[in-house]
Amino acid sequence: MKMNAWLGVLVFCGINALAVSTDLPSFIDLASILMVVGGSSGFFLCATGTLFSDERLLAASEGAVMSGWLGTLYGAVIISANVSDLDALGPAISVALLTVTYGYFFKALIRLVLLSRNAG
Repeated sequence: MKMNAWLGVLVFCGINALAVSTDLPSFIDLASILMVVGGSSGFFLCATGTLFSDERLLAASEGAVMSGWLGTLYGAVIISANVSDLDALGPAISVALLTVTYGYFFKALIRLVLLSRNAG
């Protein structure tokens, strides 16, 4: 990967880390990460092209977003089926939204790599 790609990824991740640093633990959820990475991996494996080709990376980025939205919808179904404690509703909704957040974050990272490949 080119130096400008590393720099772009570093700046992007750094800005995002600073943006959420005041409440970082709220942005970490293993189940949400697994949902997005698993879905993205499935799309990556189903795509054609050589390993780490643009086609496979684009498929992985789309799979991350789709998996993120599916995870959010699954979370909404689980929340609505178990609404008994209204005090737990806020944290449950925030966890449900994490999958779509992770999906778009993963898509943005892949887009940065693809932009650096096609530049020049």
